[in-house]
Amino acid sequence: MGGGRWDTGRYTSDSHTRAVSGVDDFSYTKTATKIHDNLDPKRIISKPARKLESRDSDEHPASNAVFVSFDVTGSNYERAVDAQKKLPNLMELLKKYLSDPQVAVAANDDIHFVGTNSIQISDFESDNRVDEHIRNIWLTREGGGNKGESYDLMMYGAANLVVMDCLEKRGRKGYFFMYADELIFERVDAGEVHQIFGVTLEQDIPIAEVIEDLKAKYHVFVIWPEGGYIEAKEQYGRLFGEECVLVLQHPNLICELIASAIGLNEEKVAPADLVQDLVAVGTSDGDARNVTTSLAPYIKQRGGIAKSDLPASSTVGASRL
Repeated sequence: MGGGRWDTGRYTSDSHTRAVSGVDDFSYTKTATKIHDNLDPKRIISKPARKLESRDSDEHPASNAVFVSFDVTGSNYERAVDAQKKLPNLMELLKKYLSDPQVAVAANDDIHFVGTNSIQISDFESDNRVDEHIRNIWLTREGGGNKGESYDLMMYGAANLVVMDCLEKRGRKGYFFMYADELIFERVDAGEVHQIFGVTLEQDIPIAEVIEDLKAKYHVFVIWPEGGYIEAKEQYGRLFGEECVLVLQHPNLICELIASAIGLNEEKVAPADLVQDLVAVGTSDGDARNVTTSLAPYIKQRGGIAKSDLPASSTVGASRL
């Protein structure tokens, strides 16, 4: 629950300073032996509310929570790097589409390979601390061949250890985006919840119940990389609904995809105007049209949007979901 406001000029200046000083954007990863203290999920139950808070304030009287989770296993860790490089595009578009956006960044690996370092979650922030948190994510680069990653634990945390004024005061759901390309485990293990969050459960929880709780609090989207495991994508469709699965066609456009999905869902941008909004924050015309292609199935699933309402290229690939 941070104060302040996002400043793209400061982001650019800080990036330049690190570059000329030879400091890697993800310098924490270079020497990390554990997840960063500011991302450790065990800290959550020590907070005043024993939960992460997205709250209103005099500075941000109509807060809206956005929870963005990355997979930092060996095959996917670069998505967090891509997002950090394009963070200004996300933040500038969020300001356009949401009042007082507050962003939490998170990352998962697989608890079976990295134990207590498998889940990382930041506080909700309104300013350039979003950049600080994402750069402090430990790019663990592990995972393994067990056909699954700890997405279940991330969803449990987002569903049960977050409170949001947008929901409690105004009945407005937050937004939850999770990048994933492996299968989701069928149950949340009570022992693993205690290991990661310090929370005691009486028994394991079926994943369908966790997703039900998650969808009661958030507009939920799973971002699946084009060319990933098709059985995982099919599972996501069954668990969340096809309209909740977004295909990321180009890895470096993850921020633009997230912001555009929010703009469409908030009805702050018409499908035909997406390209214009994306180009306005520095996205090339070609990349902007690739984003609309990824979102075309979501637009059709929501119903009532004719193909003629979409940018010319965005009907390509519309059958992929």
